[in-house]
Amino acid sequence: MDALVGPIFHVSIILGIFYAWTIGFNRSSKFRPGKARNMKEEFIVYGLPLWSMYLIGAIKLISSALLIIGFFYPVLLKPVAAVLCLVMAGAVLMHLKIREDKLIKALPSYYIFCCSFFLLID
Repeated sequence: MDALVGPIFHVSIILGIFYAWTIGFNRSSKFRPGKARNMKEEFIVYGLPLWSMYLIGAIKLISSALLIIGFFYPVLLKPVAAVLCLVMAGAVLMHLKIREDKLIKALPSYYIFCCSFFLLID
């Protein structure tokens, strides 16, 4: 089962992060907190400084690129998955911080956290 599920999670993490931080960066989404319409507004809603958006984005995009390389060098998978677990746990907590939002808004972050955790423990 792991031989099938692992690569599915692996690819879904890569696609999810690349979509959110490239194509979806300036697009509205039902998963954005509060009344945020794009990534910049999302970080403002969380009360985070603008530089943190660039730092988190860089960490996520570099991690996704390393996951692609991880198909050829599997030794990279666990360290990258560990980094993504930490970053995505923070993302889930930030979503939960906005109490007036529905829990569904944390779903993409939680999904990527779970996929990363699976890769970490697999």
